[in-house]
Formats: sequence, C-alpha cells, structure tokens
Amino acid sequence: MLHGCKQKPEDLAAISGMNLVADRNKFLVVYPEQTKEANPLQCWNWFDPKHQESDSGEPALLAAIVHQVYSSHNVDGKRVYVAGISAGGAMAVVMGATYPDVFSAIGVSSGLAFKAGTDVQSGLAAMKQGAPNPKQLVLEPFESMRRTWGGLPHRDKRRMPIIVFHGDADPYVNPINADQIILQWAQTNDLLYGDKEDESVKAQPAKSVDGLVAEGRGYTRSIYIDRAGKVIMEKWIVKGMGHAWSGSPTAGPFADPKGPNASEEMWRFFVETSSSSKSAKLKAAKPKGRP
Repeated sequence: MLHGCKQKPEDLAAISGMNLVADRNKFLVVYPEQTKEANPLQCWNWFDPKHQESDSGEPALLAAIVHQVYSSHNVDGKRVYVAGISAGGAMAVVMGATYPDVFSAIGVSSGLAFKAGTDVQSGLAAMKQGAPNPKQLVLEPFESMRRTWGGLPHRDKRRMPIIVFHGDADPYVNPINADQIILQWAQTNDLLYGDKEDESVKAQPAKSVDGLVAEGRGYTRSIYIDRAGKVIMEKWIVKGMGHAWSGSPTAGPFADPKGPNASEEMWRFFVETSSSSKSAKLKAAKPKGRP
C-alpha cells in the first residue's frame, strides 16, 4: 500500500481501512514510507525515468521490501498485490509494469498511467489534464513487462488485472487519467495474450453499472473482460468525490466515507482475478459500504 504526497504510512492505513479488511480476510498489508530526502513532499517519484524501470530506484527498493517479507512470512507468491493513492497510485502502476513477476494485480486510487509524466513539468501537466498523447503510452507497460518476461513461453506469462477508483470532482488529478489507465492496460493485457493486437481485451466496458451507496455517493462501475469472459479490469468513477480514498472509515483529508468501499472492492477484485482462483466471470456485485 503506497501513500500519497504529504502522507505517512499511518495516514494511508487510517483513511483506507485496509487493516480492517486484512484482519477479516487474513492477509498481510505492508506500508512502505517515502523519505523527505528522496522527495521533499514525500511523494513517490513516479514521474522520474530513474524510477520507472526495474532494478532501479524506488521500484527496486519496493520490490526488495516484498522479498524481505517473504523471508519472515509464509507468502503465496501468486497473490501479491500493489495499491496506492495519488502519487502512490501512480507508483502502483509503475510497480505493475516493472515487476509483473512480483505483483499479480494493481489497485489505483486517483492515480495516473505508466509514464504519463517523465519529469516534474510533464507530471504536473498530466495531473491537470492527462497525458497529452495517451495513444503513445499504450505500449509502455507491455515493453517494460516483455523485458521482464524475456523468452518465457506464453503459458508462463500472466496478464495484469487492474482496478481504478477516481472521484469525478478531483481537483488535483483530472479524472481523465482513469480513462487513460484503462486504455493503456487494455492494450497491454491484449498484447500479453499473444504479443499481437487481436482485441482479446478491449478498452470499451462489457458492462457499466450505476449505483448509490446508502446515504452516500453515486458511482459508475465499468467492467472490462477478455475474450473468455473473465474480468480483467474495473473502473469506478465516484460522483461528487474529490481527491480521496473512497469508502474511508472516517472523514478527513483525502478520505471520503460516502463512496463505495475501495478497500473492500480492491480485495474482492484481487481475489477474483487471482491466478490461483477460479476465473471470475462478468457480474455486478453490490458494493459494500464502510468497513
């Protein structure tokens, strides 16, 4: 779980309520902390090319943390996931692209596509208006993942499920970034199927469901499937929500208790799309409220 700018791990634990979900479902949660020496605002440097490659910079450090947990806990290597908010959401996308052999799915709250920015200025511009040429970004995760997979046969590769939450009133990260993440990873997951574009995964949802949290916010959940009907991506746009974790157990900065519970939904999505679980077919489960 990767925190946002001006946050500490304890802040993300509090606003996400992920520890409560973990206690109920018996899984481990790890909260790495960015330092002020690495970034004065304690942002993960998702926009810096030095931190957009495997075996380099922050991605290598974060992957090393996972392996450190392996050394002291009994971890199923096929069920390790990465999620984050804001800069942490953008870095979660980076981790999925650079370490597909470590992470099995990605959760993004108010984040951006892989390499949507490649310096401070382009990163800030992408936050405000999205990447200027999103179609140029669609191959970036695939090229990064292909270097990791190398000459592995297709049966040993795996796609990267991704679930995205974004408020349509976000004043800091334009919601168009959620659309660009879906566009990018639809193409990536399509190519991972056979190294060619055959529209096995499309950027158009197979189904969109409008809903309303009791005494809370409305939302639109878009579901994306592969040719076999297995869910591969989800996008949740929460109406009236700003730059916040949806369904937080408490109100506060970057926390919105009125939205659908992002932590519960991310865990549900991770379980359903896990390579060790049965294929999750298209369905529209009713989202849970607060933890």
